[in-house]
Amino acid sequence: MTSPLATIIAFPIVLGLLILVHEIGHFTSAKLIGVRVFEFGLGFPPRVAKVVRGETTYSLNALPLGGFVKMMGENGEDAGDPRSFGAKPAWMRGIILVAGPAMNIALALVLFFTAAVWLGAPVATNVVGSVQKHSPAQRAGLRHDDIIVAVAGTRTRSLAAIHKVTEAHLGKRISLTILRSGRRMIVYVRPRLHPPANQGSVGVIMAVREQRYSVQTAAIKSFEGVGAMVMAIPNLIASIGSHGTQNISGPVGIARMTGESASSIPQEGLGQFFAFVALLSANLGVLNLLPIPALDGGRLALVIVAGIRRRNLNPEVEGLIHLVGMAILFTLILVISYQDIIRWASGQ
Repeated sequence: MTSPLATIIAFPIVLGLLILVHEIGHFTSAKLIGVRVFEFGLGFPPRVAKVVRGETTYSLNALPLGGFVKMMGENGEDAGDPRSFGAKPAWMRGIILVAGPAMNIALALVLFFTAAVWLGAPVATNVVGSVQKHSPAQRAGLRHDDIIVAVAGTRTRSLAAIHKVTEAHLGKRISLTILRSGRRMIVYVRPRLHPPANQGSVGVIMAVREQRYSVQTAAIKSFEGVGAMVMAIPNLIASIGSHGTQNISGPVGIARMTGESASSIPQEGLGQFFAFVALLSANLGVLNLLPIPALDGGRLALVIVAGIRRRNLNPEVEGLIHLVGMAILFTLILVISYQDIIRWASGQ
C-alpha cells in the first residue's frame, strides 16, 4: 500500500537529485571548456529564490519538472565571443551536451554498485510475491509464496527462465509446476498476448530477495544492470507505435511509483529503492539523448549538422526549433499525466 506521505517526501527528493546531477554535468563541462554560464536553475520559472556568485546566478524555480544551464550563445548566437557556446568547436559543444545524460547514467551505476556491495541488490526469485486481479494467474489459483519450479515442463529456477519459457508460449495453455507448503502441484495458465499496462502476460509479481556481492562482481553487475535498462528503451519507444502512450508514465505516474518504492523499504530493503532510482536515472540519461528538439539529443543533432556544414545554423531558426520542441514535450507531458491520473483513480 502506497503511503501518500512517502510520495510527498520521496518524489521531490528523487526528482531533485536526478535533475541536479544532470545539470551539474552540463554546468561543470561548460565551465571547464570556458563557456560563460549566466544561470544554473533547478525547476522552470517563475523564480522562487536566487543566489549570485561571480558571473553566474543560481536559482530555484517554481515548476519542478526539470532544470537548465543558461549559457552564452546556447543557440549559436554570439559566435564572435570566445566564451560563447556557439563559438566553440562542434566536438566541445558535443561534450557539454552529452555531459548531462552521462552524469545520470553514472549515477545509476553508482547506485547499483552501492546497493550490490553494501545494501544488497534486489534479485528476482521464482517465488510468487503477489497475484494481480483478473489475471491468468488468479484464474489458475496461484497464491502468494507459491514456488514456480517448472513452466511447460521446463525446470525454472529464476525469473529470467520463467519469463523466457512463458514468452515462447503466449496465447497457449501451458502448465506451471509449483510447490505450495512443500506439496507439488500442477496448474494451467494461458499467457496473454496483450496484457494490460504494467502487467505481465501471466499476471504475477515475483518476490525479490537481497544479495550482496564482492566489489568486482558488483561492478560487473552494475554495468550489466544499466546496460539492460539502456537496451530496453528502444523496445519501449517501439511500443509507442503500437500501443501509443498507454505504457508510458509521466510525472504523476513516476511520483506514484516512487511512493510505492519508498513505502516498500521496510519490507524489501533500501537496495530495491536504490535500484528503482537507478532505473529512473538511467532512463532520464538515455531519453535525453534522443534526437528530439529541446532535449540534449536534439541540440546535439543540430551541433552535428553545424559541424558538417562548417558553420552554425541561423540562431533564430535554431531557437524556434527548440521552442516548438519544448511546446510539444510539455503537451505530451500533460497528455501522459492525464492518463496517469485516470489510471491512478481507477486503481490500475
